[in-house]
Amino acid sequence: MITCDVKGPVARVTIRRSAEGNALTADLVRKLRDTFRELSGAAVVTLTGEGADFCLGRDRHEPKSGTPYDAFSVVSDLNAAVAELPGVLVSAVRGRARGLGVGLVMRSDLAIASDDATFALDEVAHGIPPMFIMSVIGEHLAPKHALDAVLTGREIDAAAALQMGLVSRLVPAASLNATVDGLVAELAARDPAVLSACKRHFQALGTVPAQARAAFALVEQTKFAAPKH
Repeated sequence: MITCDVKGPVARVTIRRSAEGNALTADLVRKLRDTFRELSGAAVVTLTGEGADFCLGRDRHEPKSGTPYDAFSVVSDLNAAVAELPGVLVSAVRGRARGLGVGLVMRSDLAIASDDATFALDEVAHGIPPMFIMSVIGEHLAPKHALDAVLTGREIDAAAALQMGLVSRLVPAASLNATVDGLVAELAARDPAVLSACKRHFQALGTVPAQARAAFALVEQTKFAAPKH
């Protein structure tokens, strides 16, 4: 089950399948996609998993149905919904994050992890090249770190994840909720238009050649300020 609690500018999304490590069935992937699509008005969105783990990725025990395209297109749709989310997405990570769970952490704007969190890309061990992960992992990890994580599927502890750039901050497990709540309150107090503009500009910079970024910033800064001038 996916739940979403909206209060003012803040939406809190929780994957509630703790007995299975919050592994995502195809239906839950669709539900998570639809939930993100409905949050166009939220300035800040948090994502977490119920219980001891963040998310063990796709449910490997779910019976296969439909074509491979059907199976993978729902993940592609979820990734697109995350990318199109106007608000700042903050993942709160405790316990294990695996496969698609790691992908959700990577695609979040900010990720706060408890010091007992672990991360692993287990797709190759299951005979699947993680191409969705590989499409964004280079934005977070150095090439040799990225390919090591992909090819070996080795478990990465929280300290290493912070050093590698997979997460934004590392906090004691007992402080995770309080830290995320404090960050959310701080962001929610900001002008949501400014938050969204920062997020979009940061995303767009990846498509702008380095030598053109100053000019791009001038144009975008002027466009943002013009209606208020």
